[in-house]
Amino acid sequence: MKSSVLAALGLALVASSASAQGPVGQNQPPDQWVMNCNTERGRDCTVSAMIDGGSDNLLGTFLILSYSVAYTTLSVVVDGYGQRAAMQVDGNPFITTGSCTGNACSFEQGNSSQLVQEMLTGSRISVQASTQSDSMVGPLKQSLKGFAEQYQRAVQAQQAR
Repeated sequence: MKSSVLAALGLALVASSASAQGPVGQNQPPDQWVMNCNTERGRDCTVSAMIDGGSDNLLGTFLILSYSVAYTTLSVVVDGYGQRAAMQVDGNPFITTGSCTGNACSFEQGNSSQLVQEMLTGSRISVQASTQSDSMVGPLKQSLKGFAEQYQRAVQAQQAR
């Protein structure tokens, strides 16, 4: 029950964060992490990146990776209904999401914490996802340049409420 409530909250937060961020999407330059705070369902500051397949010759393929400071949850948003997602920081093992609701796949809080700690000191991530229509997205690669700075800004803004 608790995990389904967290998954539903994660989906709502990721969806509202993604829509509130405006140009997050195909107009966002690659390798750019953005911080955003919204108050739609209580204050939540997020750090996210639109990761596209342009550099991997997968034009038109993209996903959004978002970390919610308030809910300490890392989520992957895909185009379509997500079935599973996995992420790797540098050469560390891939970690798989615990649940998907709609188009958002969320990592359990322990795994979210581990991945964020690896992201703060790492240099590159690789993210892949599968959808219920049996299509695969990725693996897509993203630089972590700027992540630590945006993460710190998000944490400070969340605490300043």
